[in-house]
Amino acid sequence: MAKERFLFFLSLLIIGVIAACSAKPAASPAPSESPTEEISATPMPVSPVSDECIACHTDKQRLIDTSAPVVEAEGESKGVG
Repeated sequence: MAKERFLFFLSLLIIGVIAACSAKPAASPAPSESPTEEISATPMPVSPVSDECIACHTDKQRLIDTSAPVVEAEGESKGVG
């Protein structure tokens, strides 16, 4: 009896997985012919935060000063063993 019940639930699980995998995805809406907003020819203003990022990443001395020290790993041929 327990074996039959197990096979029944296993069959339901397999059927459910197959049904879920074979379901068709929802259709996406068709693109409209006209654009929703005009594209401007003027560039977007740069925020002060991104200016600081660019300044930090392009300053070579600041990058050297704030970098982590180089740690040389011990080779596999050295040590006990």
